[in-house]
Amino acid sequence: MNRTHLSFLIIISLNYSQSYNWPCEPFDEQHWINGTFCECRSGSAGDIDHFHDGVDIHLPQGNAVYSVINGTVTSIGTASSYGINSWVRVGRYCYVHVDPNPALTVGDNITAYQTILGWTNSWNHIHFKDGYPGSEINAIRQNGGLNPLEDNDDPQAVWVKFYQDNSTIQFPDNRVTGLVDIVCKASDRTDDGPIGDNNGIYKIGYEIFNSSGESVYGPYLPFEFNEIPVSDSYITNVYFPGSSTSTYIYTISNNLYTNNSLNVIGWNAGDYIARIYVFDQYLNADTSDMNFEVVETDTEPPSSPEIISILQEGNGFILKWFANTEVDLAGYRLYFSYNMETWYSNHDESYLTAEDTEFQVGSFFNNTGFFRMSAVDNAPFPNESAPSDIFVFRRSYGGQKLLFVNSFSQKNTVSEHPYAGNAGLLADSHGIGIGMVNDTLFFIDSTFTIPVSYLPIIFTGNSVNPLPDAFVNQLNNSSFWMIGSKSSESLTLSIPGTDLLENYLGVYFPGSFPIPNELIGIDAPYNNYYASNMITTIGIDSLNSFAGILDETLSYSIFADTSGFIFGVAVPDPPSILSSIPIEILGEDDRIDYFDRAMEFLVDTTLAISNETLIPKKPAITFYPNPFNTQGIIQIFGKPGKYHLTLYNILGQTAWEKKIQLSQSDGLSLHLPEFLAKRISAGTYFLLLKGQNSTLTSKKILYIK
Repeated sequence: MNRTHLSFLIIISLNYSQSYNWPCEPFDEQHWINGTFCECRSGSAGDIDHFHDGVDIHLPQGNAVYSVINGTVTSIGTASSYGINSWVRVGRYCYVHVDPNPALTVGDNITAYQTILGWTNSWNHIHFKDGYPGSEINAIRQNGGLNPLEDNDDPQAVWVKFYQDNSTIQFPDNRVTGLVDIVCKASDRTDDGPIGDNNGIYKIGYEIFNSSGESVYGPYLPFEFNEIPVSDSYITNVYFPGSSTSTYIYTISNNLYTNNSLNVIGWNAGDYIARIYVFDQYLNADTSDMNFEVVETDTEPPSSPEIISILQEGNGFILKWFANTEVDLAGYRLYFSYNMETWYSNHDESYLTAEDTEFQVGSFFNNTGFFRMSAVDNAPFPNESAPSDIFVFRRSYGGQKLLFVNSFSQKNTVSEHPYAGNAGLLADSHGIGIGMVNDTLFFIDSTFTIPVSYLPIIFTGNSVNPLPDAFVNQLNNSSFWMIGSKSSESLTLSIPGTDLLENYLGVYFPGSFPIPNELIGIDAPYNNYYASNMITTIGIDSLNSFAGILDETLSYSIFADTSGFIFGVAVPDPPSILSSIPIEILGEDDRIDYFDRAMEFLVDTTLAISNETLIPKKPAITFYPNPFNTQGIIQIFGKPGKYHLTLYNILGQTAWEKKIQLSQSDGLSLHLPEFLAKRISAGTYFLLLKGQNSTLTSKKILYIK
């Protein structure tokens, strides 16, 4: 060891051994400690800004402050220049939050406990620093510092939690893996003062024991506050988010000058105990044991769930799905939406557990709802699967309704596009009930029968999958719409499918052709239909064609391109459609017309929907959600005709209005425009619907921001 380094250690040792009375009267009696050395302090960087570089001694405003040594005034910071942080320094000791004695100047000799350095300001304490700037030491210590001082109270480990390394992501249920931060909130009671029971601690650390009580790591004591750290930039290594001037939360798995963690990679899975040690400056101590479990690292999510069906039950529905088979499955999360853009979830794995395979809702709104599910495992941070295909539901007012049939995916795969969901958005304006099933249901239960009240709309998507024989056999001599770019090819994969294609629809499948530039409607329901805005960038590059009408008494062509290739056929009685034109390849206006014409052809001629059931005698208006905060859905039912809809605020002022036309067969659903959320203030509003003969109906709604 060289002489310079040895001399430095001797100086530090002398400084630590030096003791002194208190810098306020009575000098030889203990005073309250409001703050201890190296506590977290707020500042310009936020709640975790810098280390407290001294000790706060309680002293009400206007009381005299004295030097603890004979010496010379080396610096003065006046209130006019430094405000509340004014100070006087004598040698290595500094007294802050003190209005300096105007009789003193730098260089004056002063006498300990006789010369008044100044008087405490409105902060009612002396911030007492032992040491020159940047090299302060703790003024509360066993063999030196402030004297007399007795501390008979133990510090406390308030709570212990486990987080992913260098993050605020907490391991749930103390089940840890990988790199772990151990975080402890701790405090110390130094005296009986009103603030002295919430001080920071002097030293803190931990030790790990296995389930047999054997120490497997530590003891590790990273923080011991004798000297001020070399930079305040290290404060975030010590104090965890949530710390502030009066709250002390320590990341005890860190080092003072670097990030660190407890690395449990390679540890035997099982139960362990983290024992936390906290000490004050007089080595009063507390220990706190916290159980935790080391588990295997798991980053692989479960498979996507497969929904079987969502069908009406009373005023609500029953949603069923196939059980996932993963051994670490925790359960499912159910998401719903009214527009396929904003999704909500009110039911997670705590409600839909691994044992559940159905979910029943006793009552559902009159809106079209879109549903999808995910599966999650029981990893410390649960892995969530990709979502299932989207299923669609709308409550029926009676009579017949649509049955969406998912035939575009195989188990544990998710479709490229939400085919049924896109159709649900278009069907919403028709106000008709919708249920949905997965065609896998027919594979596992060949006795399942399509209820007579449902018109099947089958989505085969862009894949070539065999349709279940038990399902195809029910389509012969019935109304349906089968839609998908590979729909006819899928039918050729089975004998019942081939029979349906050739003997019921009267066509055969010659092959696929690239998506044409134009599609032309050539017969009902697509007379004079024309589409040229083809979307060819969504992964669908070809369409099944139909060659030759085998029997013109059975069916006729309804779609062709300019080269004469047929892409859709229809059966007049009972009305049915087979089309290889997915909704997704059409522009918005074309797809609306495409869907609406099919509904007019299929629904109006086959579904016995009573106007008495669908349309109330008096106008009716519903609104959801209520309260709303972005966009709401309005439903209007009434006799066919023209109506005027107005939104009024509570003062009777018009906020928005719209003229509407109700059709002969259904009500109307529409959205409040998005711009209203920016234009109107939070509060109560009224929707007023004025119809023919001045008939009125209203609905109170509440807008919240």
